This record gives sequence, C-alpha cells and structure tokens, in this order.
Amino acid sequence: ELSAEQAFWSRYSVQPEEPNLSASTTRVEVLKELPKVSLVNPSLKKLKFHLASFDMVVKEKTTATAITEGTWGFEHTKACFRDDIISFVKALKELFNSFDQFLIDELSEVQQVFKQMKQAIEQYCVEKNKFQDKMKNILKDNDRLLTQALSVDIVNIVVYDHVKSACMNVDVCESCVTIETEHQKDFIHKECYDTLFQKFNTLEKHCILLEVDNQLKKEIFQRNTSFY
Repeated sequence: ELSAEQAFWSRYSVQPEEPNLSASTTRVEVLKELPKVSLVNPSLKKLKFHLASFDMVVKEKTTATAITEGTWGFEHTKACFRDDIISFVKALKELFNSFDQFLIDELSEVQQVFKQMKQAIEQYCVEKNKFQDKMKNILKDNDRLLTQALSVDIVNIVVYDHVKSACMNVDVCESCVTIETEHQKDFIHKECYDTLFQKFNTLEKHCILLEVDNQLKKEIFQRNTSFY
C-alpha cells in the first residue's frame, strides 16, 4: 500500500506508453489547391495557447504545497523544470517570437509585392487602353488610306481609258492626215502640171508667133533689099 506522498507522485511519474505508429497511421488526402485562408496564424495562436497552459503546469510543478514541500519528488521535479524544461520553453517562446517577426516581415514583403503587382497591372491596363486607342487610330488611317488608294486607282483607270481612247483617235487622225497629205501632194502635183502645161502651151504659142514674126520680117527685109 502506497503512502500519500508516493500516491501523489505516482500520478505524475507514470511513463506514457509508446504509441504504435503503424496502428495510428491515417491516410491524409492531399488538397488539390491551397486553402484560401492561411492556416499559419491559427496554428501559431494554438501553440501560444498551449505554451500559456504549459506555464500554468510549470508554475504548479514548481510551487510547493503543504504536502509536497521538502519531499524528494517535488525537489527532483522542480530541479528538472528549472534546469531543462523552463529553459527549453523559454527558447521555444523566443523561437516563436522570432518566427512571428519573420512572418510579419514576410507578410509585409508579400503585401508590398502584391501592391507592386497591382500597380503594374493598373499601369498595364492603362498602357493597354492607350495601345488599343492607338490601334483604332491606325486602323482608321489604314481605312482612309485604302479608300484614297482605291479612289486613285479608279481615277488612274479612267484616265488611262481616256488616254488610250485619245491615243487611238490620234492614231486615226495621223492616218487621216497622212492620207490627206498624200492626196494633197497628188493634187498639188496635178495642179502644178496643169499650170506648167498651160504655160508651156502659151510659151509655145509665143515662140511660134515670134518665129512667124521673124520670118515675116526676114522676108520683108529680103524684099526690100532686092528691090533696091
């Protein structure tokens, strides 16, 4: 039969059984996407809560009562807490505090990155709108230039047809002028011939009359000479 002191410490000195990992292993389904709400902060809050609860345990284990004061079990437990557990818990708290600071810095950096991304997206939207407006203006200019080019092509086609028709008329007129010139040459030749022929006839008549007149004068001169 245990004494009161032995019964008190036996409640806290019972070694827990080693867990059977193979029996307690459970299947965990991997999430297909990350949770929308971060689980880091709630987990830290739970750990801090357990550390605060553990502080109560430490206080309870290191504070003597009327029953435990001066006993071997209490002094041994107090020494273990003072030498090992308290320092470990203190280091763990410092680790969590530093982790909190790292987490705050990381969140600040992430927020800054998201802010820069948001500004970049807004700037991209502005540049995109400017580019779209510029493209609209370019398309309008292209349509205007295309319409102008089509108009110029139509005008060129009409002018070409008129020029082609005019060239054909010029060729016809040139042919007519050539034919008319040939006819005029023939007409001029015939007219000159007729004129020359008339002049020749006139000159021939004058020659005959001159010859007759000379013959008469000669005969008259001979008669006069023979008479004297």
